[in-house]
Amino acid sequence: MRLFRLLMLGLASAYPLYWTAQFLLFFVPETLLGFWLGQPLQVTSISYLQAMAVVEPHAVFPAHWEALVFALFFSALIIGLRADQCLTGALAIVFLGQAALLPFLSLAMTPSGQVLTTSCAVALASGLIVLGLHRILRLTGGLEFLDRLALLSLLAVMPQAILWLAFKFIYPFFDVRFLLLRIIPLYLAAIVAALIYSRSSAPVFSGVPWTEIVASSAAAALLILAIGLSSGITSAANSTPPAGRVRSTHPENSQLASRLAGHASGMLT
Repeated sequence: MRLFRLLMLGLASAYPLYWTAQFLLFFVPETLLGFWLGQPLQVTSISYLQAMAVVEPHAVFPAHWEALVFALFFSALIIGLRADQCLTGALAIVFLGQAALLPFLSLAMTPSGQVLTTSCAVALASGLIVLGLHRILRLTGGLEFLDRLALLSLLAVMPQAILWLAFKFIYPFFDVRFLLLRIIPLYLAAIVAALIYSRSSAPVFSGVPWTEIVASSAAAALLILAIGLSSGITSAANSTPPAGRVRSTHPENSQLASRLAGHASGMLT
């Protein structure tokens, strides 16, 4: 029953944590910079897959570096506020690391003269994922390596695999590379976290409280409702462009999304 509730928590929190990480790393930085610099802000995408914005006429900083800096900042904030003392908070660090890692993995697979900086960024983002998984093990424990790997797989790996397969079923254009670039590094990080975890102070895992599962499920439902309403407003705004500074485009416009993250995150659309 404890393992079932662990899986239920992973399934309930996977989508809201994924979308929130995308929003915090690829929408919030450019929005803050746009208002700070007094530049027009272009909302390139608000959909069930992502939220993106870019300062016009071009992004102030490369989106993948903005994402990494903000992932480090929000992870430090989670730890500083001791939100990592609950499983959802520790899992949020994992999703932040994954969102920051994906653009750099895409860059690493393309010819580039920034091998050293890209490698350092990959190491930092991967370290965030391992840190989040290690924090999870501090709460769940696990006497043996396979026990710890199974716990991490139930909470972090398997729910995400199910989520990405659902995306692939709903969105035929969904690139399978996106699935592999998220799941494979996550599973490798789970192996590392299970190996380095010290069991000397392993707690007695009493299971996931149903309140945390219900809260995560409610957050997912509210998020889906809010995105649906925002998408409807965005579609209406497309037919009558506003005269203000913030301008929206069609959520599925891949060219504008590519302007934000370039080749690094073009597969997100």
